Amino acid sequence: MWPALGGASSFAAASPVTWLSLVAHTVVVVVFVGAYARGWSGFSRDTSEGARPYRSMGCQRLQQLAGWFAWAFIVAHLVLQWVMTVRVGPVALSHYELLRGFLSRPVVLGFYLFGLAALGLFLAQGAAASFRAWGFARRPESSRWLEVGCTLASAVMVLMAINVLSHFVTGRAYWMGP
Repeated sequence: MWPALGGASSFAAASPVTWLSLVAHTVVVVVFVGAYARGWSGFSRDTSEGARPYRSMGCQRLQQLAGWFAWAFIVAHLVLQWVMTVRVGPVALSHYELLRGFLSRPVVLGFYLFGLAALGLFLAQGAAASFRAWGFARRPESSRWLEVGCTLASAVMVLMAINVLSHFVTGRAYWMGP
């Protein structure tokens, strides 16, 4: 949605709104949600020390909860894309206007902000856990710095997404807009 910062015409020019792309995105999301659910069902709950990717069981539970909220957000956005496409067809300019109206509702905007925060937390903890599982940051102090770095990188991505949301809600972005 980043092209929306250039206005409706920029959004429409960059938008892949077609029935084929919507079906392809749906298949990809369903496959990845299934893989995510399968991954957590087979994840070892062993609390012994070693190459454990999460620092504690609390971090592991938080990661799982953030992941489910992030996937709920992604599925909800995909459902919104389907609703808009069924309503007005694969017309990117109409999608732009529908998004502007839909995201200007406080409850919807709050859901999107919460979903972006969950997605950011999920990505930050997942990246840190991946690095730990690969053998990086075995010492507690390096592990904390790894988490800080992953959290900052994730926060930048979330702020960029909030910047795009602000364009849809207020008509202007905080930075990088016209």
